[in-house]
Amino acid sequence: MQELKRKVKGALLGIAYGDSFGMPTEMWTPEQIRERVGRITDFQKGHPGNPISAKLKAGEVTDDTINSVLVIEMLASNHGNVDAMCFIDRLKEWIQSAEKSSTVVGPSTRRAIDLLDQGVPMQETGKLGTTNGGAMKILPVGLVAGIRAATDGCIFAETDLKPLIDEVEKLCMPTHYTSCSISAAAAIAAGGAAAISGERDIDRIYSIMIRAAELGERRGNQVCGPSVAARMRMNQYFLTHYPSEEAQQMIYQYTGTGLPSTESIPAAAALFLLAKGDPRRCAEFTANIGGDTDTMGAMACGICGALTGADAFPEEAQQLLSSVNDIDFEALADMLIRCAERI
Repeated sequence: MQELKRKVKGALLGIAYGDSFGMPTEMWTPEQIRERVGRITDFQKGHPGNPISAKLKAGEVTDDTINSVLVIEMLASNHGNVDAMCFIDRLKEWIQSAEKSSTVVGPSTRRAIDLLDQGVPMQETGKLGTTNGGAMKILPVGLVAGIRAATDGCIFAETDLKPLIDEVEKLCMPTHYTSCSISAAAAIAAGGAAAISGERDIDRIYSIMIRAAELGERRGNQVCGPSVAARMRMNQYFLTHYPSEEAQQMIYQYTGTGLPSTESIPAAAALFLLAKGDPRRCAEFTANIGGDTDTMGAMACGICGALTGADAFPEEAQQLLSSVNDIDFEALADMLIRCAERI
């Protein structure tokens, strides 16, 4: 159980680590990053030239981590199972109380909440949500599936994907109930599930993520657009056939790293693969590639942390993330493990 807790804590630290590492450069191009900050190699405060993160402190997280914490709290109140409206209620409370929510909450989520407030049924409010807001908070759902597999003495595999994607679809419904968003969220959840359950083969984890993306494409409101799974395969080709820096440029240029779920999720998955599961290396990749750097960092580094455990993060980084954001990662890890217990 101690080893499992170490990995769960690592996943949660990874979410916050990647999020806060990429926060200063959020939605900048690679050229803007080089011109304004050079290269991000450690925590930095929000840059005054960035309207999204200008007021944030070094090590401070954005809505990616906050949403993930809200998902954990929701899961804990519902025996480890998704209750989408419970999550929405918690999210609305945070939006009303947090000053930074005005700049970091995404467009699909805001639109869906407005519709819910107007009385539109939850089955309808997320039918236009194609951005990455479904995937950026989904990792705890995958962790629960992986914890349950590990507790049963198993490694999460492709045969376990259907019940996981059922839960992913439930959480995506209010805000991101589209085929591309569910596909993207399924990939991230599956990566976390495989890593936390004990899978050590990076390529195998990536393969499970691709399969989850394929299955997720069949869920929700079917929308036109690129395939998350196909872009994951394309990025894998770039990583296999080109040097690291050139491969990252091609990911940015051909796949994209922006808000759409068909961009930032395949990019984040590829950077996890490129970093070979090392969360600190992965955070540097995600912070400097350009685009939605904090969200990619949260997703990719969260999977890295599930793979490596909490020991992969320097103690001073853990203390900074905990103090700046008032997050007790030990307590959250315990909460997630408890809520994964079957009743």
